[in-house]
Amino acid sequence: MRRGFTLVELLVSLAVVVTLGAISAAVYSSVKRAAYNARCVASLSQLGAAVGLYLGEHGNRFFPYAQNTPEGKVWYFGLERAGGGGAEGERELDPAAGPLGPYLGDGGRVEVCPAFDYGSALWKPKFKGASWGYGYNWRLGGGPSGRNPKHITDLRRPGSVVVFGDCAQVNTFQSPASPSNPMLEEFYIINESFKTIHFRHGQHANFLFADGHVDALEMAPGTGDGRLEGERLGRIAPAGSLEYLE
Repeated sequence: MRRGFTLVELLVSLAVVVTLGAISAAVYSSVKRAAYNARCVASLSQLGAAVGLYLGEHGNRFFPYAQNTPEGKVWYFGLERAGGGGAEGERELDPAAGPLGPYLGDGGRVEVCPAFDYGSALWKPKFKGASWGYGYNWRLGGGPSGRNPKHITDLRRPGSVVVFGDCAQVNTFQSPASPSNPMLEEFYIINESFKTIHFRHGQHANFLFADGHVDALEMAPGTGDGRLEGERLGRIAPAGSLEYLE
């Protein structure tokens, strides 16, 4: 005569299955985070190679943050053609026409960080689709006007100056975002005042430095932007500091 499971045995079996499922989910999440971080580091390294090629062909002077041309506005990450603009999220961008375009080729979308959740309901696009997930140290690129980008010899310690890094911004002022509905968008500036570093790799954000190496940095204490739950944005140095910038 076969004996069925007792209630206690069923409950114990169920608890074991639930525990194993939780462990598996945690392991999968950890592996996924590690993979995203590795891809981000690899992407920044490829961007570093492109920056090196650009500098070699442009007298070791960095590319402008942005500049107006007859064709349109050339951001460091692509060309926004004159007359081709639209509403936020519908703007057209030609990444190949940006300063680094000739040195990246197809590139496997190395300019888009895999840890940025473009599928989130909280994502607010600036251009059509994902465009560029890394902010640029605009002091290297001559600030918002793009005038007089820095020469590599202007940097006393290139190994301590960031070029690109994980960035984003909390938007509360452009529809569909609002003060009551904050949203996350790509953002393209690393400077001495904005809270635009996106610590999307656990407690860290990844950076390309001017000597070509890639490293992770933590948020500077007291610099966080807490407007969007679940997203860690802030700074790598206190507001007003030029550390990591020049």
